[in-house]
Amino acid sequence: MNLKKIPLKVYIMIAVALLLGIMSVVLLTKIINNHSFVKAYEYGEYLTEKEEGLLTLNTPESYLPYYNLGNVAYEQQDYNSAIGYFTKALSLLPFGQKECSVRINLALSMVYSIDYTDLSTQDKVDTALIVLYKARDTLLENDWATADGQGHRDDDAQQLKEDIERLIDQIENGSGDSDSDDSDQEQNSNDDQDQSSDNDQSQSEREKKQKDQLDRKKKDAMEERRQEQDDLDKYYKYGSGDEDGGSLGGEGGGGYKPW
Repeated sequence: MNLKKIPLKVYIMIAVALLLGIMSVVLLTKIINNHSFVKAYEYGEYLTEKEEGLLTLNTPESYLPYYNLGNVAYEQQDYNSAIGYFTKALSLLPFGQKECSVRINLALSMVYSIDYTDLSTQDKVDTALIVLYKARDTLLENDWATADGQGHRDDDAQQLKEDIERLIDQIENGSGDSDSDDSDQEQNSNDDQDQSSDNDQSQSEREKKQKDQLDRKKKDAMEERRQEQDDLDKYYKYGSGDEDGGSLGGEGGGGYKPW
């Protein structure tokens, strides 16, 4: 008795069906894990292990887990890690408004990675400015924000770009004032040396005058630094629903939340 040979196309159909079944299970698992991650995130719980499990065989929307993990790193104030995650997410070509969300969170991470309380040397000032310019350029790509404010594709990106430019101006102007102050102090010191032959009373008066001048400059510098910090603090209001805060991430949080 001869057995009827099974056609090759039947084997192919079975293989395709099995492959589709496996892909469906993987996709369903991804959706469930990502949903549980987002729900936990809303309650301040960061289930990073689940989201990290989606980094392998992560299709479609391969940028999604990197974006979500970037938000967690931002919430935990690990801004360098957040920059890494958001940069990776951006390299995986998110589309439409999701690209803008990644760009905004990446720019915010760059802004917060700077220690504005320690710009004591020119190298630190230059480094801070490089980071801020890069953050601004991140928003300018694909016209999400524009240099002149005309034709931008997203209001939040445009507002953040303008805020970053104000920070840049403050740091550049503050640095210039500091250099000028140092020059003035050095000149005063040189003048004192040149006049070392004056009598003790005149020298005492000059020292008192110089001390008063230095105290005023220190007070002005502290006030300027406080103003800069106040301007920076407004970023933390983004997304909190405050009238003055706009719509990008709450205190310690990313601009746009996980998907």
